[in-house]
Amino acid sequence: MPYDPARYWDERLRGDFSLRGVGHHLYSESYNRWLYRAKRRALRAVLPRPQPGERALDVGSGTGWVLAELARAGWSADGCDISPYAVEQLRERFPDREVFRYQLGADQLPRADQSIQLVTLLDVAYHVMSDDEWRRGVRDLARVLAPGGSLVVVDRLGSTTVSVEEHVRFRSLDSWTSVLGAPFLLRELRPALRWLSRDPDTGALRRWRPRLRGAVEYALDRAIPREPHLRIARFERTGSAAGPHREMR
Repeated sequence: MPYDPARYWDERLRGDFSLRGVGHHLYSESYNRWLYRAKRRALRAVLPRPQPGERALDVGSGTGWVLAELARAGWSADGCDISPYAVEQLRERFPDREVFRYQLGADQLPRADQSIQLVTLLDVAYHVMSDDEWRRGVRDLARVLAPGGSLVVVDRLGSTTVSVEEHVRFRSLDSWTSVLGAPFLLRELRPALRWLSRDPDTGALRRWRPRLRGAVEYALDRAIPREPHLRIARFERTGSAAGPHREMR
């Protein structure tokens, strides 16, 4: 059956509404907890600090992990997801937030132009297989960002674009900078995952128990440089409201 993202994610989350359901499905829940620890470290490293009254939007909210992280960082954030089931669950978990159904590249965000200071898109864009839909989706996110606002994304962001599974297409950094265009500058680019979240059947640790393997790979991610499997980037919309330049690290 051809890949239908809306059906795929709704069925997957109905069957497993957990970090494993939104994370690496070939690994256990315990392994995915280590994976999300690494993602937390990467996200906190690039998040700008909110100013009073500024709003954020998380796209592809899943189980609400990013919404919770944004709240811890001081952001007032709404959420959206492709899965109706996820939207139902998120509305119960976050009754004070607006949560709505949204499919990147197929829908238009119900937000005014240049009205949001932060949009997060973690582990979502590379599940959009059509390049045309991906470009439409990214431009829609760019549309709602205010001058000085940030788009935070997780993707491969390497030198090439490559499809590795039926529902995974990693795009290059050049692809992102090209579609965002001149109004956006790359402010941060960091490794998100180096050792974690690779094919479980490869590498020296493939026979280790998932929980132990997760702990070891988390430590390796921090200690031993390696070509990143995923990177996190922060793009800033330039304009009169832009804050001071933040040096890329």
